[in-house]
This record gives sequence, structure tokens and C-alpha cells, in this order.
Amino acid sequence: MESSLKNQLKVGIFVTVGIIAIMGSIFMLGANKALFSNFAHLYAEFENVQGLARGSVVSLSGVVIGNVEKIEFVSEKNALKVDMKIEDGFLERVFEGSQVEIRTQGALGDKYIYVIPGNPKSKNVVNGSTLPVAKSTDLLNVLSERGKESEKIFDIINEVYKLTKTLNQDNKIGTLINNLTNSSEDMKKVSEKSLKLVSEFSDGKSTALQFKNSVDKMNNILTKIDKGEGTLGALINDSTLHEQLKSLVGGSQRKNHVKSVIRSSIEKAED
Repeated sequence: MESSLKNQLKVGIFVTVGIIAIMGSIFMLGANKALFSNFAHLYAEFENVQGLARGSVVSLSGVVIGNVEKIEFVSEKNALKVDMKIEDGFLERVFEGSQVEIRTQGALGDKYIYVIPGNPKSKNVVNGSTLPVAKSTDLLNVLSERGKESEKIFDIINEVYKLTKTLNQDNKIGTLINNLTNSSEDMKKVSEKSLKLVSEFSDGKSTALQFKNSVDKMNNILTKIDKGEGTLGALINDSTLHEQLKSLVGGSQRKNHVKSVIRSSIEKAED
């Protein structure tokens, strides 16, 4: 009887220790803590931790180097002091001039501390150092600080959503793109025609100049003819030749000449 009770007690103790060990391991691993590592502590003071909690991740260049160990109020200061427990091996990658800021994992995810690396040529920070806080660039934090100004951003997003939803109905986006394509082709044709007209106009300048030269030459010829210069000018301006031609083709002299020709023909016929 006593032997059975002792065995049950041993089993109970063994099971209890095993459960505690398993739970401890899960807790340590869930908090991203190594079981047999040395740690250093770095500190930072924030005016607002934005929901940062104990166990939150501390990241350096995207690599998890530790966790938040403790958050406490600073006496006589409107600030919160954050104790960061860093794996000792990563401390040599944190240089003087490094800064910290609170960021968000995902759009609405958990908060974590991001260590902005300093100059690698600087000295390493030592255990217990306090790192300066960088001006926050977290989107949600910036929006919350802007207050009413951020509401305008959401209004714009809402209007863009409505516009997009309207364009998606009845394939309006496809129609719009098709119209833009056709308009682009029409503009291309207009541009090509304009260039062609400009080219033709440029060629037309040369043709007009040649035409002007031809007219000037014609005027010179007519001027010389009018002055009686040259053979044609002499013929046109000679009054004697004019009278002879007139007597041949017109007036009483032409009648007499015709009569003499008729008379001579009749006489030859009688003979």
C-alpha cells in the first residue's frame, strides 16, 4: 500500500516538473528568448509607447535582437522608460549614434521597437546605455498626430474608392481606355497632317519665289516690247507695217485689190 502511494507521488512530481518545463520552454520561445544566452540591457525614454507591451520585439535592420523587458514611468518626467533586453552577441552591432523608434507590424499589427543603426565607424554602445528616440515615421502615428488633417486623407481615399467603383460598372474603364486610345490615334494623325502642311508650305515658299521671278522677267520683256526694242517690238511699234497690213486685210484698199483680182481672172477665162 505504501509502495503504491510512493510510486504515484513520484509520477505526480515527474509529470508536474515536465509540465512546468514545457510551459517554460514555450514561454521562453514565444518571447523570442534563448535559454542559455547572455543578455545586455539598453534603455529608451518615450513620451508615448503607443501600445508597446512587455515582450514586444526589438529589431535591428529587420533582425530580432531582443525583447522589451519592462516599461515604467519616469519620476518627475512626462515620459516612459523602456528596458530592452538584448542578446549580448548583437550588442556589438549597435553603435553610438543609433536611435530607436516604435513601429507597427502590418497595417494594424503589434508594436515593436526598431533600432536605427548608427555609424559603423563609431564605438559600440555599452550595457546600460540609453539610446535617443528618433522622430516617429510610423504612418498610423503620423496620422493620429495630424488629427483633423488626417481625416481629409481618408475622405480623399473614400472619394477615390467611389470613383473607381463607378468606373468599374458597365465596363466604363474599358470604354474610357478605348476612347483615350482612339483620341491618341486621332491626335497622331492631326500631328502628321500638320507636319505635312508645314513641309508643303515650306516648299511653296520656293515655288512662289520662282513665280515672282517669272513675272518680273515677263514684265521686263513687255517693257522692252513697248519701247520697240527687239524684232517683236519693232514689228508692233512700226506704223508703216501697220498701214500695209491694214490695207491688205481691211478698208477700201482691200476692196480694190479684190476687184482687180476678180477682173484679171475673168479676162483670163474669156481668152
